Amino acid sequence: MTTPNESDSEKRSGAEEFVAAEIELAEPLTPEQEKILRDALGQMPPQTFDSCDIGTEKISVSYDPTRVTKNELLKKIVEAGAKVKRVESEASPFL
Repeated sequence: MTTPNESDSEKRSGAEEFVAAEIELAEPLTPEQEKILRDALGQMPPQTFDSCDIGTEKISVSYDPTRVTKNELLKKIVEAGAKVKRVESEASPFL
């Protein structure tokens, strides 16, 4: 567990290289689906994401591939009720 006085650099191992992904949804999320998805992604360790923006038709994430794979992330999104249409991602330069 980290203390409030620790800086971001002290919390990170230095090995993190985040991958950006744009996930286009086949159908817009209902407010209930959006809440379920937010709750599901919120259960993941906070270090998993650098950023996560959930819209009704698109999800934009920047995630740490050493903590979650793209397939695991997509599985979590589908399990929450979203229907994925297309995924575009920028791979980490070290992967």
